[in-house]
Amino acid sequence: MTSREPLTMSTESPQQSPALEIEGVTKTYGELRAVDDVSLVVDGGIFGLLGANGAGKSTLYRAILDLVDLDAGEIRVHGFHVRREGVDARGRIGYLPEELRLYDRLTGWELLDLVSGLAARGTEDQRTEWLEYFDLAPQRDTLVAEYSLGMRKKIGLCAALMGRPPLVLLDEPLNGLDTLSMQKLRLRLEEMAREGSTIILSSHVMAFVERICDRMAILRQGKLVAWGSAEEVRLQASMPEVPFEDVFLQLAVGA
Repeated sequence: MTSREPLTMSTESPQQSPALEIEGVTKTYGELRAVDDVSLVVDGGIFGLLGANGAGKSTLYRAILDLVDLDAGEIRVHGFHVRREGVDARGRIGYLPEELRLYDRLTGWELLDLVSGLAARGTEDQRTEWLEYFDLAPQRDTLVAEYSLGMRKKIGLCAALMGRPPLVLLDEPLNGLDTLSMQKLRLRLEEMAREGSTIILSSHVMAFVERICDRMAILRQGKLVAWGSAEEVRLQASMPEVPFEDVFLQLAVGA
């Protein structure tokens, strides 16, 4: 199987469009081919989009959000073409970027209120519930500029997950979180997946990835090099009995 053949991770019914369809996507920056002819279909569950730094993960996320101009390929979110029907596509996505930029002059509550209005999802009760879940309720009226790194990551997660969007993209969501917050995030993502959301996440914490992800794909220099469940990826690497971190390093960087 080559990367042009669609990699399908789907539980869709015949009447429904998959949460995410990527067909032959290529993106170059000068001489660098950041994403190289990638095709995959993801629908339902928790999916790991993995790779070393510079493998193309963040570029692929930005392409899904129509934040970059592709050299080739198409992307659809629940059947909506991200370029031609961007409003409908992006309205179904919750997104946490790796490089999190927030409105520092807003309070935590005001930030969630702004996101709720822009994304047309998330009630006042839901904003309160998310702040309480991630232990931010006491700081709801504190300026985001005064938040610690962990608090900024948690308010970013609240903004991405609020309203339970049907497709969630999380780029390195664990950075800055303590162990308890990681556990809370895992439990909430598993709950959202059971209720029908499709979660796509990237992380370098392989123990977390192996535990939470139903399926995964590994990128290396912009190309898909392995995909499937953790056990299937192990077999593709001919490393069935070793820790998954070693499997990832072998596939992602050749180490």
